[in-house]
Amino acid sequence: MRLKNYLTELASNYGKGITMVDIDETLFNTFAKIKVIKNGKVIKELDNQEFNTYELKPNESFNFDEFRSAEIFNKTSIPIPQTVNRIKRMIKNIKDRGSKIVFLTARADFDDKEVFLNTFRKHGIPIDQIYVERSGNDITGTVSQRKKKIVLRYLLSGMYRRCRLIDDDLKNLKDFLSIENELPQNIINKIKEIHHISDDETIPVIEFFALLVKKDGSLKRIK
Repeated sequence: MRLKNYLTELASNYGKGITMVDIDETLFNTFAKIKVIKNGKVIKELDNQEFNTYELKPNESFNFDEFRSAEIFNKTSIPIPQTVNRIKRMIKNIKDRGSKIVFLTARADFDDKEVFLNTFRKHGIPIDQIYVERSGNDITGTVSQRKKKIVLRYLLSGMYRRCRLIDDDLKNLKDFLSIENELPQNIINKIKEIHHISDDETIPVIEFFALLVKKDGSLKRIK
């Protein structure tokens, strides 16, 4: 199946799909920094991509003031046209078909929900039809582990037979793909029950697609 079909055919003949979409450097180029604090002083400032993999050293802590500022996000975020247009097409394609799109960010709650949401509205993204999962509200594990937990929570419903992640971070995508070999049996059983899948079914119970957003806005499938 060609790459564009991974995005447009969110509902196949054999089940619904769910697509998780990152925000920073995926939907928007963003410029908020996360500060690394040690002994009361800022020793480093991290962008979104650096934050994804940074591990705190002894006596270090993060300061998320900019990362949680809805005003900074609203005033400085620059939409990535290729991704924004894809999302608009995807939402149109899944109308009344039962599939789902979720925005999955490494950020925690913003300080002003409406200002944050208005950033999407002013660029024509129908944010009021999309839920934003903020994995930064979970303080345990790495960014990729937090996102993975959220994906698994949705799969627990047993409703979906396709699952996609669109992200600019390779570590996030690889951890997402690891779900395929770690999927708990209770989720597999629930998918089979809901979709009436027999044990001799040749089509996978659920398919996973990891799509890397490159600097030019194009996509590359990660296997």
